[in-house]
Amino acid sequence: MGGARSPGVAALPFAANALAFYLYFHFQHFLAVYAVERASSAFYSVVLLFCFALVIVVQPLASGLIGRMPYATALAAGFAGLAAGLAVLAIGSRPALLAGGALITLGDIVLFLKNDLEALRRSPHSDAVVFGRQRLAAGLGACASGVLGGQLYGFGERAGSTGWFWLLAAAQCLLLPPLLLALRDREPHRSSPAMTTKEH
Repeated sequence: MGGARSPGVAALPFAANALAFYLYFHFQHFLAVYAVERASSAFYSVVLLFCFALVIVVQPLASGLIGRMPYATALAAGFAGLAAGLAVLAIGSRPALLAGGALITLGDIVLFLKNDLEALRRSPHSDAVVFGRQRLAAGLGACASGVLGGQLYGFGERAGSTGWFWLLAAAQCLLLPPLLLALRDREPHRSSPAMTTKEH
């Protein structure tokens, strides 16, 4: 298995995973605070259950398609899903909470699975090492979301409007991923028989 992978550290999937979790955890960290003023706790629970159900049902069904998808396409589709969902949350209605959560979850499904698959493909290390690094990236992204996003959300609360918080997060989904593709273009490409047969 290791012989079919590209040599070197999988820097791009690591960075993409950290960024994906940074943006996704805006939803995880702050939706409860945002929703409490707009819907009941029971409805908020419905939103979470619906999102969990999407992961359980959709991810296995879509795994083959995601696995065959070119990496750049997966990044574009995943971050677009996050951006759309975060922007919809800014509306603040109950349907918007449900639809926004669904779009965010679908985008995360694509990014989470494809980043792990791409990290496995690019790294010469064992699966355990690769998954450990990807979980480290996820933790760093979630932490950054709590620290930076918390400051921004608090500013919005003090200003009397938190809808713009979601729009700002959505804008980051569109502006930051191109930097990842630039990173991809800067990564060294080494010629080898395995890469010649495996690279698409």
